[in-house]
Amino acid sequence: MRELRLEYLRPDQIEAEKARCSIAYLPIGPLEWHGPAAPFGVDPLVARESALRCAAAVGGVVLPTLFVGTERERDPQTLRNLGFADTEQYIVGMDFPDNSTPSYYFREEIFALTVREYLRLLVKQKYKLIVLVNGHGASGQLGALQRLAAEFSGETASRVLVGFPAASLGFPGEDPGHATRCEISQAMALTDSVDLSKLPPAGEPIYMWKTGMADGSAFAGHPSADFSVQDDPRLGDKDLGERYLAAGAALLIEQVRAAWAEVNA
Repeated sequence: MRELRLEYLRPDQIEAEKARCSIAYLPIGPLEWHGPAAPFGVDPLVARESALRCAAAVGGVVLPTLFVGTERERDPQTLRNLGFADTEQYIVGMDFPDNSTPSYYFREEIFALTVREYLRLLVKQKYKLIVLVNGHGASGQLGALQRLAAEFSGETASRVLVGFPAASLGFPGEDPGHATRCEISQAMALTDSVDLSKLPPAGEPIYMWKTGMADGSAFAGHPSADFSVQDDPRLGDKDLGERYLAAGAALLIEQVRAAWAEVNA
């Protein structure tokens, strides 16, 4: 099996892979609070796994994961949807007041500059297609990546694509949110560092405002009546996590194949 990770390749191997399939993948995601039971690296770990699976199926090399991401302050309506009584307090991303450890959020402009420099260097390496594999759903992060992709695609000889594998996570009856069953399951499929015993006992509510874990429906404006998590992370399952990972990789593979065909048309 060929090596997909660029940091393990010699110069001759890098150039041979580039000649065979000139695609470079950059997995991106912040080190971020995902509740007390999950590791901080869920987003970048999922992004890296998606990139590796896509490279194996389509071609190209995967750069070392960029463990960076950005978030903005929560607006009053979102805080209300998550169950906060004080909707005027300053809360950035998922760094809720009761969390034990803050996330490693970059300021949005620094995040954009960091990704910009990687893109400059990859263009210098003359990759035809550069895939930013994003693992984090913050609107500011997605917006920054899309703006950079449009700029570099329009002003350089490289095509830049933003892939967001989590966009495929919407099986019937599932509710992918933040650090709920979906992400917990993916983490369980990727690592043995998930410890469900860190969560409240079965039957006790997991309040979003208290735990920094939240349903996707709450972010969409439809929280549960008591602001407790409904997509229970205590039901996390390794096999379900593999389903999610496979679905995310399948979406990315479809996007990259289409972009690669356009680049070579």
